[in-house]
Amino acid sequence: MRLLLPIVVAISIAVLPGCDRHKEGNNYSHVDSDDAAMNAAIARARETSGNFLQAFREQKPGFNSFHVKKPYPTPSGGREHMWIEVQEENDGVLKGIVVNDAEETHEVKIGQAVTLNISEITDWKYLDGKKLVGGYTIRYFIDRLPPTEREGFMKEAGFEL
Repeated sequence: MRLLLPIVVAISIAVLPGCDRHKEGNNYSHVDSDDAAMNAAIARARETSGNFLQAFREQKPGFNSFHVKKPYPTPSGGREHMWIEVQEENDGVLKGIVVNDAEETHEVKIGQAVTLNISEITDWKYLDGKKLVGGYTIRYFIDRLPPTEREGFMKEAGFEL
């Protein structure tokens, strides 16, 4: 846990109007809504969301920790992207529980049951054993860490890329 503060500092981007706020575990980061790499990560997640649905439906041995990320409006006019643990799926409609604390949005809170369409997500992830599948916004942040901090983060993360 001693690495959390340096990781937050390392992956934070200055607060700008129109920012999106992304939460990766306990790391809360401000990202400019025009950030091309983040927008590409979100587009990739949306393009491959069928892979998430297939894996969730199959529930193969070793597959676990199915989550999606959804943006919620904030009072400042931005969006805060929250992780949701998926518990049910029916024809692209997901039901789950919000698994991280909100920093700014008042729309949802940790532990709250939510329903959403797969088309609303900005990321998805699951583990195949210890291997992270999906997690495109997570990879965005990991790619920006200095090598020494990245190594420490990966040791604490509990998954492999």
